Amino acid sequence: MRKARSFPPIGRTLLFGALALFIAAVFIMSQAGQFLAQGRGDELGGLTTADVMLILLHYGQIIPILLGAWVIGQDIPIGPRRTAFLVTAGRDTLFAIKIATTAIIALIGAAVCVAASLVPLAVAGGDPTATIVLAPYWWLIGYWAVIAVVSASLVAATRSITFAVTPILVWTIGLSDLLAAQTPALSGALDQAFKSAYLQAGAMPSATVLIAAAAQVIAALVIGAVLYQRRDVR
Repeated sequence: MRKARSFPPIGRTLLFGALALFIAAVFIMSQAGQFLAQGRGDELGGLTTADVMLILLHYGQIIPILLGAWVIGQDIPIGPRRTAFLVTAGRDTLFAIKIATTAIIALIGAAVCVAASLVPLAVAGGDPTATIVLAPYWWLIGYWAVIAVVSASLVAATRSITFAVTPILVWTIGLSDLLAAQTPALSGALDQAFKSAYLQAGAMPSATVLIAAAAQVIAALVIGAVLYQRRDVR
């Protein structure tokens, strides 16, 4: 944790991410207030401002993906920081500790970012239909921790932040929704399983979907652990 705190990109990602979400939430509340005052509530597309905040946080998953990448990625550059990738004894323990650190940082980041997004909504109260229901946010916070761990595992496997983060972002922010709409089986994809829970009032995913999501996380962890342990060992 001390090493993670000492790595500037981690703190900056959390700070700028929370700040961006707060500013976006303030803007959304301002616009929603104007629409409602002018009798143009239909321009919100049937969504309450609470719904819009959840959508905003959905796209904010860029933050935990980057946080997970940074925790492992700080050891990639050539120099003293790369020691963790060259040590042979205790690599399994080191990997486990880094994954635990990733989860903790992602949970903290999720709590901070959820608060940053909800404060303007709670303070302004401009939309009488925007009731804050906490259940979806617990699913979202859990998802942030899980996707951060997956990101960290893929960075450990590839030894590259770019090769790990780019496909995750392309999938979660773009391709996943498009392909899931065409192929129902992809509703069991990790991001889709959690998305349906936090964007649908905390609806519990089916047991099949949860098992599929767990299998994907375990696969990422196994791949990351095996390659973290075996690469660069002579």
